[in-house]
Amino acid sequence: MRPKAPRTFRRRQWIVNRPLQYRFVGLLLIFFGLLTFVTLLAMGVAIWTTLYTFNLLRDPVIISLYTTTAWILAFELVLMSPVVIWLGIRLSHTVAGPLVRIDAALAKMARGDFDVRISLRKGDALIELAEAVNRLAESLRGRAS
Repeated sequence: MRPKAPRTFRRRQWIVNRPLQYRFVGLLLIFFGLLTFVTLLAMGVAIWTTLYTFNLLRDPVIISLYTTTAWILAFELVLMSPVVIWLGIRLSHTVAGPLVRIDAALAKMARGDFDVRISLRKGDALIELAEAVNRLAESLRGRAS
């Protein structure tokens, strides 16, 4: 029996493992939010210290510049959140997609179907694991026949 030619996969959907991908995106958003908050806090302390040192706390122009800068940094969080979400889904897809395919192949092997071949896309993670599962299936297929 000839081994099956590896199938090429096209991306049909970006979210293939919701718990994994949503958790990853959530962690990215938390990290990005904390980073923005720390930046905003550090900038605020630095500006306030400068204003206090030079006794400029009552200068309306300086205070308006301080407020505008704080609003710009806060607005950055709102603008960048969709980019972070998109990047998180795209990055997690390179792991979640192969995990789904490897899991399906292992489930077939557990049922006794060793005629399994995992083919991953260029740029996917876990290529070494998929190749190891392919070698295992080939070894088990040789023993079964």
